[in-house]
Amino acid sequence: MPACAPLVRPAPFVGARDQITDATLVGPFDGQVLDAASGEPVDKATVVAIWSYDRGDGFIAPYGSETYETETDPAGRYRVPPSKLAIRGSTVRLVAFSLVIYKRGYVGYRSESTFEGEPRTDFTVRHNKIALRKWRESDSHADHLAYLAAPREIQKMAAWENDLANLALYRELGGDAPEVSAPVKAAPRAPARAKDVWLDASKLITPDEIRQRTRTQDRFKVEELSDLERTSFYHGLHFRAVDRGEDYDIAIRVWHSPPGGMKPVVETIETTMAGATRNTEVTDKTWVVEAEGVFAVAFVDDAEQVGVLMICGDMQCHDLSTALILARELHRNLERLADAPIGSAIDVRDEERPSALKIGGDDDADEDDDEPEPEPEAKTRKGGAR
Repeated sequence: MPACAPLVRPAPFVGARDQITDATLVGPFDGQVLDAASGEPVDKATVVAIWSYDRGDGFIAPYGSETYETETDPAGRYRVPPSKLAIRGSTVRLVAFSLVIYKRGYVGYRSESTFEGEPRTDFTVRHNKIALRKWRESDSHADHLAYLAAPREIQKMAAWENDLANLALYRELGGDAPEVSAPVKAAPRAPARAKDVWLDASKLITPDEIRQRTRTQDRFKVEELSDLERTSFYHGLHFRAVDRGEDYDIAIRVWHSPPGGMKPVVETIETTMAGATRNTEVTDKTWVVEAEGVFAVAFVDDAEQVGVLMICGDMQCHDLSTALILARELHRNLERLADAPIGSAIDVRDEERPSALKIGGDDDADEDDDEPEPEPEAKTRKGGAR
């Protein structure tokens, strides 16, 4: 016997402007997204519809949700079909509907409230008009992410904002303030050198070591992560898989002897990895989390004054165990952390290797000429991680 269709609560919003239209949580919904300043349509904005359910008699509790994702067309228009009412049961109710719209470069939109925290009263089921405001430098990424309460469909697109929000939090906690004089236990480097050099984490793990531990054959282009500023105590690296999607990439963020101590680093890790499980897989302060498309592992080594946050795409790290193997390798290699002159660029090459079997009579004679010159040894940090 099929389960009963859910009861549907009355909608708190109106039907349509200047028209007699039934207002219902079920839908359909349609409207247009415009630039608030110019009035021009906003193309390819992500639109996510969320129907929320509860269940119970007497004791009532949430009972899941149903989502639908689409994009605005070149005219800025969107259309959301009616809910499938896929969640069913004798005491199940459809209790709420939310529309979330996200476009990079703009403040997002939620149908029930404004970014400023006011209740929204202008949402309509049909012919809804939405004006997106351009992002301002004074806007807070942390407040924006909290406002969006981003559904899974938007989380990946808004991931870049997490790092900027964490940077702001890090600064608020004093992590980048050179005047902070909080005592640091077992600090491996004198604070007097804080402004003289950049941290260099480019040798912490090599592309070959990644391939050995992930059992993949991908080549990498190693670049700076540009979301946080490189400093004497922070360096971020992006191992971008050549000719692959983002789910093959690896991002590594490293903090070493920050002037504000390790507490801001821990706060940054815990904020970035919301919902993470803490364990002792790498150090006594290790965090792991599985999210859509990625595995993340972070650890803090208080004795060495080092914190590492690694995010690995799920096509490169096929499971959390693989990500932990990489994290342990990073921990073993902490002695490779070095100083670099301010303004210097990283130089990590991962060139495609020729076949080991050479054909031709003169190849052996030229073999010595093809050997690359040895790289100069990195200047290891005195008193650094051992």
